[in-house]
Amino acid sequence: MRIDAALLERQLDELFAIGAEPGGGCYRPLYGSAWAAACDQVEQWMNAAGLATRRDAVGNMWGRIEAHGEPKRPLELLVVCEEEGSRFATNFWGSRAIIGAIGAREADTVTDAEGVTLSRAMRERGFNPENISSAARDDLGAFVELHIEQGAVLETERVPLAVVTTIAGGVHLEIVVTGRPDHAGTTPMDLRHDALAGAAAMIQAVQSIAAALGRPAVATVGKLRVEPGQINVVPDRVTFTVDLRHSDLGGRRALEERIRSLCGTIASERTLGIEIRTLHERPPVPMDGAIREVLERAATETGAVPAALVSGAGHDAQVLAARCAVGMLFVPSIGGRSHCPEEATDPKHLALGTRVLARALEILAY
Repeated sequence: MRIDAALLERQLDELFAIGAEPGGGCYRPLYGSAWAAACDQVEQWMNAAGLATRRDAVGNMWGRIEAHGEPKRPLELLVVCEEEGSRFATNFWGSRAIIGAIGAREADTVTDAEGVTLSRAMRERGFNPENISSAARDDLGAFVELHIEQGAVLETERVPLAVVTTIAGGVHLEIVVTGRPDHAGTTPMDLRHDALAGAAAMIQAVQSIAAALGRPAVATVGKLRVEPGQINVVPDRVTFTVDLRHSDLGGRRALEERIRSLCGTIASERTLGIEIRTLHERPPVPMDGAIREVLERAATETGAVPAALVSGAGHDAQVLAARCAVGMLFVPSIGGRSHCPEEATDPKHLALGTRVLARALEILAY
């Protein structure tokens, strides 16, 4: 199967222009006008390529090639309507619909920043929220996803392609540290119960533990709130979040246990209170072994030597793994940048990834 690299780049540029922001980057919020225009454009391309297209109840778009000797199995191109949860707090909205994992009243209760419910946004775009369950599929054999790495490992190691081994599992923790609010000028250092100083020691411990464990363990403190937030008052309450990820469930639990234990010790040594609660948790999802072998074979036949890489970020593949065998390919991100206006990938890497994906589909379907 021949890949027209120039056409691929041109179409990506045309797609990027839909929803392009004046300050850089691109934004196409779910069920918005730019989202609809992009869907229409991709549907035109799929129809021109001979695919039979349809849209399901949530707006996922499917382009199908029927089985008739060659290919022996039908092939479908899936354009997932939403993965990031950028407008509504509904990560994996499209893929969760495909596996039937959307709650009965979820569309009525989730709102965007302007207070618009998801169900209203659907209706304004011509979709009926009452039909969401009809988007579920139980006939999928395999799902293969080509994605940018969103990190800098491939670029740093000068590897143009990777076969994903596992999508890392993660847990989000919220840690609340409590002390005593004292006057900053009249309270000696040795008599203080400074919640922020204690939290700072805990944050440093979080970073050190993950760094000592090494790849693929990662830990990130992304949010911090200090109270009372006055320049002349010793902080008495600090709330911060911890994002922990690891490709092995046992490794992730060990990482979490060490962090919980050390934070507790720091609180005790400083006579501080501490509460730790779990906000969200998901297990690691290994990629299907047979699909990985197909992807590795496809890469080799295309002239590439792929790396094996853990995905630290979440992807639709981890959701669809509940219904079928899944696999993923990564191509490098320039500078490791993603989800920002600077996100970019070398066109030659995009073409390589697409060629390997096409060859893998040939192996699976023909």
